[in-house]
Amino acid sequence: MMRIPELPAFDYQPRPYAGPHAEEVLRLRREFLNPGIFLYYKKPLMLVEGKGQYVFDETGRRYLDALGGIVTVSVGHCHPDVVEAARKQNEMLQHSTTIYLHPNIAEYAEKLAAKMPADLKVCYFVNSGSEANDLALLMARAYTGNYDVIALRNSYHGGNASGMGLTAHSTWKYNVPHSFGVHHAMTPDPYRGAWGREDKNAGRNYAADVKSLIDHATSGQIAGFIAESILTSTCARLVEFELPMRCRRASVAPARIFGGSRPRVSYQTS
Repeated sequence: MMRIPELPAFDYQPRPYAGPHAEEVLRLRREFLNPGIFLYYKKPLMLVEGKGQYVFDETGRRYLDALGGIVTVSVGHCHPDVVEAARKQNEMLQHSTTIYLHPNIAEYAEKLAAKMPADLKVCYFVNSGSEANDLALLMARAYTGNYDVIALRNSYHGGNASGMGLTAHSTWKYNVPHSFGVHHAMTPDPYRGAWGREDKNAGRNYAADVKSLIDHATSGQIAGFIAESILTSTCARLVEFELPMRCRRASVAPARIFGGSRPRVSYQTS
């Protein structure tokens, strides 16, 4: 029988929970929240507190957080530096807009740009990955004057209308009109793809599929090519694999030849 691993000792005691029971929270969700959101497990888990790499349920039971809100809490839950910075800002000014000057957004953009490669120096701040991809799609089409976009099968690019169109996985698509102008090429999967990691011609073969798609499914001019550098399909809930560099370079080449916008690296946090 497999021994169930135990969490190491952790010098922290969660605060007593005095809110509604999980059953009551589930009832409230079913009555007042949209039915499109879903839960894991037959008995849903209710998390009420977090500290560092751990989260706690209403009974005080501790769990190792292996999801982290898709990098939303990459420095750990309730990190004292983050909590203190948020407290100070909330005491000073809680909200403004970009039509007024404020030092924080400008200084943060400068620090972020300093960590980016080459000439990737201009920042667009949005509230989610879905919105980031929606904006990228709009910019590529506006800049190139072209409409068609090449994406990859089994990819995930968001739950909004344009993101769902770029996505190529039935789990994340609703039965409504979508994907206008989006064409999905084969995913260069080194494990289950048509050409594996040991195939020296894999990059050329996958690139040939991209070119064939451009030749036969588009006008011959495209706005861009979008791909996750680490393909997950479901926001890091499945086994991830990195797009082999030789496949990535070979696939981008025909996209550039046929009018695609210059490749950019997208750094985002949800």
